[in-house]
Amino acid sequence: MSNAVTSMAFAQLGVFLLLAGCASEPPTTSAVDFHTQVAPIFKARCWHCHGPQQQQGGLRLDKNTIAFQGGLSGKKLVEPPTDESELLRRVTSDDPAIAMPKEGGRLTMQEVEVLRRWVVARAPWPDKLPPSGRDEFLTRYGHDLWKRLGEYRGEAKIWFLLIFAVLVGTAERIRRVPADSPRWSNGLLKQMRSRCPQVSAAGFVVVVLGTILWDVVGFSMRLSADAEILNQKLVEAEVAGIMQPVTVSGAPPTPLRPRGATGLGGTYYRGNDERSEKLFNGGYYRTATMRLALIDETDQPLMLGQQITGSQLFVRLEIERALQATPSLFTDQAMQSVLLTRRTSDRKTPFPTDVPVPLDVLQTGDRWSAKYRLADFTGQPEIALNDLIYVVTGATRSAEAVQGQVQYGIVFALRIRERTLQENSELWLGPILVPGNFQYPSDGKITLAEWLDTNPIPEITSDNTSDPKLLGIPEHLPEGAKKTDR
Repeated sequence: MSNAVTSMAFAQLGVFLLLAGCASEPPTTSAVDFHTQVAPIFKARCWHCHGPQQQQGGLRLDKNTIAFQGGLSGKKLVEPPTDESELLRRVTSDDPAIAMPKEGGRLTMQEVEVLRRWVVARAPWPDKLPPSGRDEFLTRYGHDLWKRLGEYRGEAKIWFLLIFAVLVGTAERIRRVPADSPRWSNGLLKQMRSRCPQVSAAGFVVVVLGTILWDVVGFSMRLSADAEILNQKLVEAEVAGIMQPVTVSGAPPTPLRPRGATGLGGTYYRGNDERSEKLFNGGYYRTATMRLALIDETDQPLMLGQQITGSQLFVRLEIERALQATPSLFTDQAMQSVLLTRRTSDRKTPFPTDVPVPLDVLQTGDRWSAKYRLADFTGQPEIALNDLIYVVTGATRSAEAVQGQVQYGIVFALRIRERTLQENSELWLGPILVPGNFQYPSDGKITLAEWLDTNPIPEITSDNTSDPKLLGIPEHLPEGAKKTDR
């Protein structure tokens, strides 16, 4: 029986090596994958001091929207893209005052080389995506096979393999019986013994390989069928104009950064995402203007290099309905269900300082504003504030989380020394929920700059259609689908 098990193990190993060998590509010495090579170094050696729990020196290395800003020193993390970059200077320095990491010893030569290649390649840090190609297939197949093996009664081919393994083991044992054994020299036992050489370990290997190939082909067919169903759903969603969130399973939602989103806040223009020749300007027009600012406790906007007075900092978001934009999509009731929060539906431990803030009505049906408190000053000579504020629509909240649709993200990376905002601080707004055709662009579809931009988007200057479907009311406001707006 042990020989049979060994044969099965070698057969499975051979199949996976074969799959890996067939799908592999020639290795490259220059390409660096952030998530498989750089991120593990950051997580194991840097996050303890520069991660989500604490950011010593104002440096945070778990979010790409914040890490590149560097720390309180004012130096960018990976600029210039040479050995003179702050990251490489720190991990290679012999000066104990600046050498990193401070704990756990120096990085190995291999780890430093990975970081060097990453920096020289201009530090690519893509949003984390599911694995692809060979790795994705082997990983998904392995998880699927393990799951099926753990199911009671399993599949027919698994039972077939187990039974065949017993037969091979039994045959191997019978073949070891001495040729002159009286018990195996007559009758049924003699016939069984005469057939045993036909059931060999080699035969078992062939059956295992055939079964695994059968299983792999079946798994591939199921993947193809699932992918076809998913693709069809995405196409249907795009045709219907349904909004698709840009999120990665198991990870916090990340906003897309509009072009020109720099400095401390600014003005953003929200465009219409329906397109038709019957709409004003073919559907390319402004629906809202959003103004983002960092303010002090007297509601005064703050600028880079400015001295901060008082003891509190806030982020202010103001939303104004554009000229002649559809009124039924901008009711006070709908806008007051918008919350600014650092919580999400999957965050089980709320931030102690997070108090979700709704939009207040500044002008009925036209203007709304919210002021979210970031931090209090208690005399710290240096402070770094790094995180993401979510703009959630249709929101409800509990003591643990906020439920609703995450629409936008406000990213802040603030570096403050002696109450002065450092030049490498930033605050910007980006969309998290965007039209499906942003992810699957094709000719004639709108771009991100047509939907949210720092450059002005045209406003409606003449009559627009009153067709609810063309205006997108059924998708965005089901209860108001029968209303007509101009």
